[in-house]
Amino acid sequence: MSNKIKQEVEKIDIPKELHKRSAMGVLKAKNERQRKRKNVKGIVVAAGLLVSIGILSLVNHDFVQNSTTPDSDRHTVDVTESATDSMHTVDIQANYIGYETADKLSQGADIILVASPIDDFTNRDHQSTKYEDGTLQDFYTLTKLNIERIIKQPEGINIGSQMEVIEPVSIITEADKQQTKVTVGGYREMKQGRRYIMFLGNNGMGGYSIINMNNGKFNLDGGDAQDIPTNTEEKAFKERLKKDILLKFNVK
Repeated sequence: MSNKIKQEVEKIDIPKELHKRSAMGVLKAKNERQRKRKNVKGIVVAAGLLVSIGILSLVNHDFVQNSTTPDSDRHTVDVTESATDSMHTVDIQANYIGYETADKLSQGADIILVASPIDDFTNRDHQSTKYEDGTLQDFYTLTKLNIERIIKQPEGINIGSQMEVIEPVSIITEADKQQTKVTVGGYREMKQGRRYIMFLGNNGMGGYSIINMNNGKFNLDGGDAQDIPTNTEEKAFKERLKKDILLKFNVK
């Protein structure tokens, strides 16, 4: 199972007719393949998400650093564990637009919400498509939210109390019923019932997706331990970014 997914990722090449979700940025990815092959393993799968998850062009993945602000009373909060924690995971590294400050992230987002996922990750709408030869083409998950607060939204749109957003992660079920979680850039899904402030971009196809990967959603109640990077540098970056965001929007 896991080897099959890996083989699919490794044999991916740019098709003559680009999938409409990957119409932007894929050609640049292919041009860079010869120069930076070690950095673009699986880039075409990720490119299949360029529009799905709101990425409009490619930049160096290393430009974006990940991190979080741990709550001071985290030890008093129950932590939600995902049923997929023990599931084999394939992480596809990708280049994407990164925002390093609260102001830039806010400007880059079409919608900013405080909300909570309604369903457990395993029960969400997992989408994936493949080319005719069975190679993985595109994947994402549609996550339904209960909305607590709308901070920013486009003019003329009434979001209401619930909304469905796109996350760059999915569960792939193969013919033998075996399952593999596939994710982009180390993205970790939001947990059921946990509060997040999140930044969404219009994908141009009527949907809204998390932007800035793991640094586009921030757990507010301390119940998502996976929202905190283990890497010291990434953790420090997200701590700073989250602190600035909470101050900017007066979110607790």
